[in-house]
Amino acid sequence: MKSSLRLFAALVLALAGAAPALAQEAESKASQPWMKLEKELGLQTTYSVDMVMQAMGMNVNSRTVRDGGKTRTEMTMPFMNLRMIALEIPENGRTATYTLFPDKKKYVREDDSDADASAAMPTIEDLGTETYEGEDCVKRRISMTEQGIATDLIMLFSPQQKNMPVKMTIAANASLGEGQPAMPIQSVVLFKNYDFSTPDAALFAVPADYAQAASVQEVMMEGMDLGALMQQMQQLMPTEE
Repeated sequence: MKSSLRLFAALVLALAGAAPALAQEAESKASQPWMKLEKELGLQTTYSVDMVMQAMGMNVNSRTVRDGGKTRTEMTMPFMNLRMIALEIPENGRTATYTLFPDKKKYVREDDSDADASAAMPTIEDLGTETYEGEDCVKRRISMTEQGIATDLIMLFSPQQKNMPVKMTIAANASLGEGQPAMPIQSVVLFKNYDFSTPDAALFAVPADYAQAASVQEVMMEGMDLGALMQQMQQLMPTEE
């Protein structure tokens, strides 16, 4: 059981590459690394986009909306069928993260005071161009280490979409626990349906009828059928010797 739970935590952490602050291991926050490099990469900061993460035999859909320093990400967690919305909002010189659970009308608030101060800035390497869906896209590698996890991103940027990413390949090694070997995780994220219009400001507000919860883990565990969850996981995970 403990081994299966560690595998589930690793899967959740892998999903964090495409959905900032939604997929969390315990109560730690994982932000999209490429958003930290918007200026260096010349990215737009006002847009919405649909994303599809392909990992471990699954397709996980999400949607990100950006308006300057504000970010909204929506997704449904695999296995759990749990809708989640993450809001990242500047407050008093910091970035506050609100994780919303629409079906439960609850939210969890965090700020960046617990950020990993030792995390090194990601490095960017230009790799020329690569043809993707009939277009010559700019190809770059982004390498970073955060919360003890080394991540390598290969990204394609589309000139037709204001030089925004259209495909991202992620390779990372996630720890399954103290004394355990790292688990290699590979996934692909596809970016679809860009819209560069200004989003509605209401998308970045916490609904007034939501109650605050102590932690993301607490809300996620409410009413969870662990037996059914593990059965679904076993269909995707290799059998342990």
